[in-house]
Order: sequence, then C-alpha cells, then structure tokens
Amino acid sequence: MEQVDWSWRYVLLACDCFIAFGCFYCVDIPSALQTEIQSSYSNCTGASLLNGSCCEECLGLGPDRYNQLYAVFSWTNAIVVLPIGVLLDRLGNRMTAILSTSLAVLGSSLFALSVTSYFKMTSIMFPLMMFSRGLLGAANGGCQLVQDRVIAYWFPDKLGLAFGAIVSVIRCGNVLNFFITSNIAKIYGVPMALWTGALMCGVGCVAALGYCVLDMIGSRKLDKNHVFNIKSQPLRMSDIRNFPLSYWLVAVMISTYYSCFIPYVANGSKFIQDKYGYNRVTSSYINGAVYDVSIIVCLSTGLVLDRFGGRAISATLGSALSVPVIISLAFFELPPLILTICFGTFYSITVVSLWPCIAKVVPLSTVGAANGIAAFLQGLNIGLTNLGIGKIMGAVEESDMNNRINKWKISLAILLSQALVCSVLGIWLNVNEKLKNGLLNGRHKKVSLTEKTSLIQNREGDFYDSIDSGCSIQS
Repeated sequence: MEQVDWSWRYVLLACDCFIAFGCFYCVDIPSALQTEIQSSYSNCTGASLLNGSCCEECLGLGPDRYNQLYAVFSWTNAIVVLPIGVLLDRLGNRMTAILSTSLAVLGSSLFALSVTSYFKMTSIMFPLMMFSRGLLGAANGGCQLVQDRVIAYWFPDKLGLAFGAIVSVIRCGNVLNFFITSNIAKIYGVPMALWTGALMCGVGCVAALGYCVLDMIGSRKLDKNHVFNIKSQPLRMSDIRNFPLSYWLVAVMISTYYSCFIPYVANGSKFIQDKYGYNRVTSSYINGAVYDVSIIVCLSTGLVLDRFGGRAISATLGSALSVPVIISLAFFELPPLILTICFGTFYSITVVSLWPCIAKVVPLSTVGAANGIAAFLQGLNIGLTNLGIGKIMGAVEESDMNNRINKWKISLAILLSQALVCSVLGIWLNVNEKLKNGLLNGRHKKVSLTEKTSLIQNREGDFYDSIDSGCSIQS
C-alpha cells in the first residue's frame, strides 16, 4: 500500500490541522485586547465613567511595547525555526509535534499568569509577557513545520487540498479569538481571556497525540517497495546553494506578503477604532473578518489549484490585488468590513498558493530545512515591520487624533511597500517558470508504479520517509 491509498490519512490530516490551532488562537490575542494592553489605566469614576473612556483592566504598555510583543514572537519563530527544520528532518514528526504543542501550552500559560494579581503592573509583568510570547513563537514554528512535512509525505497528490484544510482550521483559531476574547475580557476580565488561550493550546496537544497514533499505524501498513528512503541525508551548505531560483523567489514572496498582512492584523483593531470610531468589541469583530473568509477561501483555493494548477499565477494575483486594499485603508473612507474581507480573501489565495510551492521545487529530503529558511525570512521581516510600526506610533498613545491618523497612514505605507515588492517578485517568478518550464503552474501528475520505482532507484537520495515509520527500501 502507498500513502495515497490509505483511507485513514484524512483522519490523520484532521489531527494535523489542529496541531497549531491553539498557537494561532493565541498569536492574535493581543490584537483582540489591544486597547486593554496598550492603553493606560484609569479609574471608572466621574467623567471617565460617563464618556466610556475608563479602563481599569488596561495594562498601559503603549504602542511601542505592544508591537514588541509581536516582534519577539516573530523573531523567536525566525531564530528557532531553521534549526527546528533541520532537526525535524532527523528526529521525526511525532516527537517534534509533542514537544511543540507542549511548549505552546507553557508559553500561553505564562502569558496569562503575567496579568494576574501577582504580576500585574509590576516590573516583572512586561518581561514575563515577552518571554512567554517568545516561547509561543518557538512552539508555533515547530507546529507549522510538522504540519508542512506531514502533508508533503501523506498528501503528495493533494497538496493544495491538504494545505488549504490546515489553513482553514488554524484560521478558525484566529476567528474564534476575535469573536470571543474581547467578550470574555469584558465579562470575566483579561486574565480569564488569556487562560482561555492556554486551554486552546491544550487542544493542540490532544491533536498531536492523535496524529502520533495514526502515523504509527499508517506507517506500518505501507508496502516497503513503495516507501521512500528512511534516512534523510544530513543537510549540507551545498544543498542550500543548489536550491533553484524559484525557491528563493517563493521564500521572499512569503516573507514580504506576510509582513504586509500580519502587522496589519496586529494593529487593525486599534486602527479601526481610531479611524472609524467603533468601540473595542466591534473593532475586534471587523478586524477578525480577515480570517473569517479564510476558512472557506483557503480550502476552495486548494481544491482549484490541485485541479487546474497555476500556483505562481494565483500567488501573484493575490498579492497584487492586496495593493489597492491597503491604499483604501490608508487614504479613503470605504467601509472597513468590506476592505478587511477583501484583504482576507487575497491573503488566503496568496498563502495557499505559495507554501505548497516549496515541496514542488526542492528535494523532498530537504523540505523541512527549506520550509525553515522560508519561515526564518518571514519571521525576521514581520518582527522588523512590527517594531517599525511601534516606533512610528510612539511609546505613548498620541492624544491628538489627527496626528494619530497620520501615523497610521505612514505605517500603512510601509505595509504597502511590502505588498508591492511581493507583486514584483511574483511577476519575476512567473517569467522564470515560463522560461524554464517549471512545475509551479502545472497540475499534480500522477506517477505510475513503474515510473515511481525507477525514480526511487535513480534518485534515492532526494527522498525520505518519515523516520518515525521504521521502514526502509534499503536492504
């Protein structure tokens, strides 16, 4: 039996989808609670009670330190994701899945602990928040790399469907956060809202255990004549130097596009509140709409790409169409809900198109490291962008609303430049694919048994089996 013939692989995919569910629920908790985290504490008495400006739950971090929470998450992800990618190729998916989800529970728990009465408004609070966000960033990197390698191994024939399913589920985590976190904080307080995030990370632990059991069962059922080489070769610098130009274009496109999207989501709730005058809860709902559409669009886009191909073309279109959306957010008074839905749609098309490209252009034995490099560039750029926005907005919130809106426009101009770079690289990628008859705009070709056996014999070093499986074609 081959991987594609095992019917239970779809149950395994369901577990794989939920491994990073808790991480993505927690990553934007600060955005859902941006006012409470960023604004200054004030008693609910007198005039502040009447005009609704009071905030007894507020932590007073300010825009600069608020964005540092996102920067440390992205940078930790960037720093650890490359060695995790290399180690993943050697240690296997199961161990990495368990360790990463456990680390997510620890990081989210410490973040919740930092705002309890023991540490709130003390000198320990902000360092503990930064440390916990770093742990969560490391956990997120590990979870994502596991997910990518699992679908590369079990779903070589339906990469778009599998990746679309993963993105849809993890975006459910984002959507759930924006729907319930601000309400939980309003009714039960900020600490309870953060402890809910730790509970969601526990869902990832359960999913990781389920994946380990199913992967073990499935690997034992595979026919040894149809299993790729168990041993992944040690990564060499020559492997990285031999990555094709199309890989590097895809990696930088991922970095630039995420750096125009994630920093916007991180600051979107406060931006919508300032520019359009909505309250905290409504602003959180509108900002979360970028992920609402992802649940449907990601899966449907994956199905279309698997059937018709055109990943490089769709990625370029998605990034190019994001440009007028960012311009409209910055300089026009169009309804924010419509703009955020459009942004979420184009984001979904772009990322579902880009990430599976990596497994198509590099040897399968280096997929973990290749994804690690791409995620490293992504996290580094996102962190720098968030830090830049924090510096622009200032250490303390601007009291004059006109000045604050002007600062938002400068910040959005930075995001716009990232989207433009991604679009230009997308055009370059399509030209390169056309000249070299590349694979990125084609459909998955079903390989016959004879062709596959010949491929394994001739290019044995280019492939790997999950080293958890205990199977090898070598005698």
